[in-house]
This record gives sequence, structure tokens and C-alpha cells, in this order.
Amino acid sequence: MIIPSIDLMDGKAVKLVNGDPRKKEFEKDALELARKFSVFPEINLIDLDAAFDRGSNIALVKKICRICNCNVGGGIRTVEIAYELLKAGAGKLIIGTRTDPEFLAKLPKERIIIALDARDNKVVTEGWKKDGLQSPIELAKKLEKYCSGFLYTCVNNEGTMKGIDMPTAVELRKATGKKIMYAGGISSQEDAIMLQREKIDAVVGMAFYKKKIDLESCVVAMLDFSKGLVPTIVKDTEGQTLMLAYSSEGSATKSLKERKGIYYSRSRKELWEKGKTSGNTQELVRVEIDCDGDTMIYTVRQRGVSCHNGTYSCFGDKRFSLRTLSEIIRSRAGTGTFTAKAIADPALLKEKIREEAKEVAEFKSRENLVWEVADLLYFVTILMEREGLTYDDIESELEVRNLMKNYIKTTKLGG
Repeated sequence: MIIPSIDLMDGKAVKLVNGDPRKKEFEKDALELARKFSVFPEINLIDLDAAFDRGSNIALVKKICRICNCNVGGGIRTVEIAYELLKAGAGKLIIGTRTDPEFLAKLPKERIIIALDARDNKVVTEGWKKDGLQSPIELAKKLEKYCSGFLYTCVNNEGTMKGIDMPTAVELRKATGKKIMYAGGISSQEDAIMLQREKIDAVVGMAFYKKKIDLESCVVAMLDFSKGLVPTIVKDTEGQTLMLAYSSEGSATKSLKERKGIYYSRSRKELWEKGKTSGNTQELVRVEIDCDGDTMIYTVRQRGVSCHNGTYSCFGDKRFSLRTLSEIIRSRAGTGTFTAKAIADPALLKEKIREEAKEVAEFKSRENLVWEVADLLYFVTILMEREGLTYDDIESELEVRNLMKNYIKTTKLGG
């Protein structure tokens, strides 16, 4: 898989040569770059200022985590920072300097990637300033039980586009059963494909910025079309399955570049764009690729219906969910309805939440409890809309609490 990378310094996306902050090649708008990368399955987001212990870009990191599925690294040296980033929506955390087992044991290993940054085959830490004594292979064998994967960066090649350290990358993959990412020196699509053949993910930075790699074409090159078209499951942003389509190399490339639902018609033997004639268009939000590279999931924003029979989904009508409730509440702002009044009047809203919470606590029957909880959720959802919260935020909070429950119980993180 191709994983685009964003390195942050002084609030900008940058690329450094050999990890040297004095050798800055590019400065770009990080949010603009994140929006471009948002369609890809995941990105690596590294806070260089935090890694070099010269500040932090945490506010910007949190914004980007709301745009992309991010593996976040750089300066994560306390459990409190790890907890804060996971709550902010980081998919996984990349840990480099604090790779001592005592620290790692406090973190959920399924959400941890250990950084193996090596110069001359020795792991370096503290923003690549402190030389180590262990090779990447030695350290990986010691730490694999604490993580879900490793990010191997060849510091000698980082930012140079002078080629990849394939022997070490392959040796590392063979030494551990964990997922391996490689960064440093990737200069072409061929480099990425070589890594893919060895089941190693390619982290791309400088080659993209210097236009040596076309990310969309590179992602498609990773797909396995040896058995023909690639089945493409299409779902909406709430997770409801809309349809099953099929993708060719041409349709997948065009879809990624144009951010639209574009597929290959098996009956007409041609590309087709969903909604081009009906108006029931699909905006492509994100692509996921399965472990074998022969199936995709498209997450789309569906306009109108997706089925030719007139139903929202080829599997039935649109499901109602709490996210649907959020959309309804958002649409009623400023309409003169009671919902609009509650949105505009914080005092009224708080009064209704207190009232409904009391009625939930004093429920009389199962049916009454369902009714009162629904009332409470309605007003709480209005409050969330007022404050810019989503149910994704709430689910993320609950997920992280569950992942770190043992640590939270024994620290101030438990409130």
C-alpha cells in the first residue's frame, strides 16, 4: 500500500533531507495537503517540532486527524500525550524515542507503530540526534509484542530519492510477523511496487512533492487485477452499504483523481460515472483496499438514491441513525421550528437537557425509558451540533477509554 506522509514544522508541511532541519526542501499548506490525501486509506503525520523537542503542532495535528485517517508520530513521550492524540482521532501512534517496554506496556498495542529510524544500520532517537547501538532487526525482535507494526526509515536516504534500502526492509519483514512500513529514498512507482511485492507498505514524501510519483496511479498499481475487475463495495459516510460495483485500472484511477464514484460497466464494457445522467452522484470520500489487494471499499457522499430501482441503497431504504438525527437538526437551524429555537437559545436547551435527564432517571417502564432516552438524545444532539461535536467524536472517546481503561483507572486521566 502507498502511504502519503506529511511532516510538520512551524505550522507548515515540510520535507527535510536526511532529517536535518537546516535542509528544508519544501513548505506547503498542511491542511490543503491533508485534504488532497484524505481519499487515501491512511497517511503518516509527523510533528517534527515535537520530535526535535522545539515546540508542538498539536492543534494542527488534531485538525488533520479530522480530515484523514492518520498514523501520528513525533514527540509522543508521555501517556497523557498518547491519550490526547487517540482522543483527537489518531488511527495509530508512531513511537520512536520512548520505546522502553515499561512505557509501551501502558499503551494499546493494536494502536501502536514503533519507529525504527536507522542511520548506518543503527537505530537513532530523539529527532534523529541520538545515535543508538542496536540494529533495526535487533530492536524489532525485542519490541514486537508491544505493537501492531513497524515504520522503518532509512535516515541516510530520507528526503534524497536515491533509492530504497531493500535488504534491510525485507530482512525486517521476515524477522517479525508485524506490518512493515518503509520510508527513505523512494523515488519512483517502481520502488513502491518492489516494496509491495514483499508485503511492505511504501511511505511516500519527497517523491510526491517533486512530482516523481503520481499517488493515484501508484495506488491503482498496487491493486491485483490478475483475476479481472476488482469488486468495489460502496458505502455512505454513515457506513450503510449502497451497492456493489466493479473497478478497472482506468475507472479506479479516474475515480481517485476526480473524487467521484466511477466504475466499470460489465454489461456495456465501458467506464461509467454514477449519477452523470440521473443526478444521483457520488463524491468519493475515502478508499480502502483489502489485505490481498483484490477488493476495495469506497466511502462516498451519496446525493439522491444509489439504486436504479429508486431506493437509497441496492439493499433497501436509508437507515435512520443518530448521525441522521444530526443531519436533520442541522437542516432545521433558522427555520422557525422548536429545534431551531433550542439551537438558538442555550438557556432553553440546558433546561430541556436537565428536564429529560431527570425523566430518564425516574422512568416508569421499558417503553417509557425508550421514550425518555430518545428525548434526551434529541436535546443532547442539538447541544453537540451547537458545539461542533459529532457522534464520531463520542465513539472515538469511548473507544479510547476502553483501549486505555486499565491506565485511566489508576491516573488523573480518569477524571
